[in-house]
Amino acid sequence: MEPLRILFVCTANICRSPTAELLARSRFGEDFVMFRSAGLLEGGRSMPKELEPLLAERSISTTSHRSNQLDPFTLNAAQLILTMEGRHVQEIAISFPDAFARTLPIMQAVPLIREGDSLEDFVERLQDRNTVDYLSSDWDVEDPYKRGKRKYKKMVATVDDLVERVIGPLHRSQRRATLASN
Repeated sequence: MEPLRILFVCTANICRSPTAELLARSRFGEDFVMFRSAGLLEGGRSMPKELEPLLAERSISTTSHRSNQLDPFTLNAAQLILTMEGRHVQEIAISFPDAFARTLPIMQAVPLIREGDSLEDFVERLQDRNTVDYLSSDWDVEDPYKRGKRKYKKMVATVDDLVERVIGPLHRSQRRATLASN
């Protein structure tokens, strides 16, 4: 079986989505699930210096990250797209309507994911949504950019918890399925 492909998306791909990507890769590896991140803005930027010590505490380096702008190839390669804000879902749905069925805020995924879910089971439960569901900030992970060390620390802790709660069940399910097929 091929690994699942999960994409994390935020505004600039310098704080929240690369943090999710790096935390997920560090925690789960990429044998059963592959992780990428992208942003809605132009790429090429590095992560803020405030994130370096926070991720270094988890033995994660930020030095090689350069932001990537979301493009059709990256989006189409992803089987699940987890955004950091509701408005990111709307923007993806407008630019790439076919991706809406597999795109949702990572915060919304927490109450929807079930232990033992395959990716297909999970995505199937997402079908009764509408882009209007994402007009509020109910599903947003707060952007810490240029808002001080406490905001960065809070974001890393929040994203770390969300990654564990959402990716953990999907990773365990994919691992079981892959090992059973071998």
